[in-house]
Amino acid sequence: MLAESLVALAGAGGTALVGAMATDAWQTVRDRAARLFGRGGAVGQEVVEARLDRDAGLVALASEPERARQGLAPGWQVELEALLTEHPELAEELRVFVEQTVAALPRAEQNWTLNVTARDHGRAYGAIGGNVVVHEAAQPDPPRGPVPDGGGEAGEGQR
Repeated sequence: MLAESLVALAGAGGTALVGAMATDAWQTVRDRAARLFGRGGAVGQEVVEARLDRDAGLVALASEPERARQGLAPGWQVELEALLTEHPELAEELRVFVEQTVAALPRAEQNWTLNVTARDHGRAYGAIGGNVVVHEAAQPDPPRGPVPDGGGEAGEGQR
């Protein structure tokens, strides 16, 4: 049975692999993946290359490429789990493959999350991959109430 950490690594590998399909990084990622599977020797490198090309074609032709990727990722995870079961010494090579593949993905395939909260009249600014420029308008003078007319003394003729 494969250790949980290796199952997670295989999952990351499958997700990264299909994430690169139909992107500019695909040819490089495809070649690295084929070499990785070829080192395992269980399946011929040509067979893996053919499957990679077929799956990349499915993603490229899909009306919803992300949905196609989601469907393909588990199959590649299973393949990578089988590879690591037979050849656990390839785990470090798979880690490097995942890191290089994720780094090569277009920004659209990389997920970013930013949560900014301000309360009690506070201010909060946030940015990912860019700048925050804040221009503050001059604050107007606070409104003034009516001007007192001499402190409330009675005028001439009033008693």
